[in-house]
Amino acid sequence: MAKKKIDNEQEKKTEESEIKEPETVRMFKDDFDAMQKEADSLATSLAEAKVEAEKQKLKADEMTAQAQRLQAEFDNYRRRTNETNKRVRTDGAVDVLEKILPVLDAIEQAKAMIKDKSTLDGLQIIDRQLGDLLTSFNVTKIEAQGLPFDPNLHNAVMEEDAAEEDKGKVIKVYQQGYKIGDRVLRHAVVIVGK
Repeated sequence: MAKKKIDNEQEKKTEESEIKEPETVRMFKDDFDAMQKEADSLATSLAEAKVEAEKQKLKADEMTAQAQRLQAEFDNYRRRTNETNKRVRTDGAVDVLEKILPVLDAIEQAKAMIKDKSTLDGLQIIDRQLGDLLTSFNVTKIEAQGLPFDPNLHNAVMEEDAAEEDKGKVIKVYQQGYKIGDRVLRHAVVIVGK
């Protein structure tokens, strides 16, 4: 009987271990399935995050390009505005300076005709002040006397017979020409040798 009892106990232990083993396997399988679902869920979340990150990167690239275009447009606008303002200021100065030039002509003619020294001295002071004003606006006289005729700077009103070395050159200046920078305010009115 004792042997039977021992055999029964061993049978019970074997049955218990057989029962526990499938239960343990089931627990591992359940844990594995849960981990697999979590891994699948994480993989799905990662894929969605990658798609969202790509969308956000494209959006950021688009906004960066738009910001660069706006910056370039603003730089162009500022440059055009500066050029326009400079041209308007220059045009305004040219308008005023063109009105001063006949006064300079009158002073030159008066200096040639006035014989009274004190009056001539006063006139020369005015002439010098007007010359300083023109210089402050970068206005210079156009050189003409004895130089080859240049239609960009000179306006020929006559041709006169001249020595061989003076042919095609300015032999007399009737009216002084002026320019502001490279822009001609008034062409020099000249006689050219032929």
